[in-house]
Amino acid sequence: ASLRWDAGAGTPLDGQVAPRQLEGLAAALHASLLSGAMKKVFDLTMEYANERVQFGKPIGKFQAVQHQLSLMAEHVAAAAIAAKAASHTHDGRVPDFPACGPAKARASEAAQLVASIAHAVHGAIGATEEYDLQLFTRRLHEWRTAHGSEAYWYRELGRLCLASDERSLTDLARTVFA
Repeated sequence: ASLRWDAGAGTPLDGQVAPRQLEGLAAALHASLLSGAMKKVFDLTMEYANERVQFGKPIGKFQAVQHQLSLMAEHVAAAAIAAKAASHTHDGRVPDFPACGPAKARASEAAQLVASIAHAVHGAIGATEEYDLQLFTRRLHEWRTAHGSEAYWYRELGRLCLASDERSLTDLARTVFA
């Protein structure tokens, strides 16, 4: 695949970006990639659940499948919200390192669950080479660990909380996402 950007698209990074900020930026980018892939996996799963007929009705009409799809939707939405929050800056700067951790942790945690539910709903067809689901779920598993898995980022967030002078986690969150 080829990627191309229009001239003047984006904001170039100056040479003054700290390595820690670049680590956070990479985490925020992977959180966004995970979020987009999870949305596509969810869309494929919903489409399949509404098309696949078992016992005379689409499998998406069965309560157990509906429960799994709703759980999947919650994780997809949570990852999207977290990724958007991490990539939002007021002045176009590189996102701060502490703001990127929650997004990557949440997206990585959700990726594993979303892939698992998708393959459960699809059954054996989801893993076949002929069906596109496997393309996206393989990326979910790959990107989940790229630039730190959820365990790494939860550890980093714990260190940040312990080192903070804020009186509560709420106050810390306000300063990080201000």
